[in-house]
Amino acid sequence: MEHETAPIKPIAYTYGLYSALISIAVLIIMYVANLDKSWILSGASFVLGVLILVYGIKAYKHTNANTLTLGQAIKVGLAIAVVGGLISAVYSYVHYEFIYPEFIEMQKETAYQQMTEQNPEMTQAQVDQAMEISGMFMNPGFFSLMSIIGSLVFGLIVSLIAGLVMKSDN
Repeated sequence: MEHETAPIKPIAYTYGLYSALISIAVLIIMYVANLDKSWILSGASFVLGVLILVYGIKAYKHTNANTLTLGQAIKVGLAIAVVGGLISAVYSYVHYEFIYPEFIEMQKETAYQQMTEQNPEMTQAQVDQAMEISGMFMNPGFFSLMSIIGSLVFGLIVSLIAGLVMKSDN
């Protein structure tokens, strides 16, 4: 007996929001604690991101009469990743454009220092040209784009693995 497949949207919105809230919380914690990088926060964010995707796929399987194909798992995982990535990207843009624009300047300064220390043979014109090129990638828009792309790649990998483990074609 054929059953109608469950809708993906409600699960994607719910779990995508959870995913975005984790990303936003990490950015806020790093800002408030004045941290450049935190392995603990990154690790916790990674584990929570995996759990959110897995539980989202599991919730979809449950609403879909306990059936799940690999394709459905990937669709659900990517839908969650898109929602989470878009919300995170919007916040990321606002964060780096208005709340903490100094972060980008600090990253540019660090890049400049590393470039001049590691390549003392570079002329000032070469350093300036390299900094101009790197400046194209050090802006809130690029950080937001990377947030979306990173979310999609992460969602694809996790949903592929989770789908292989949880699939059941009843």
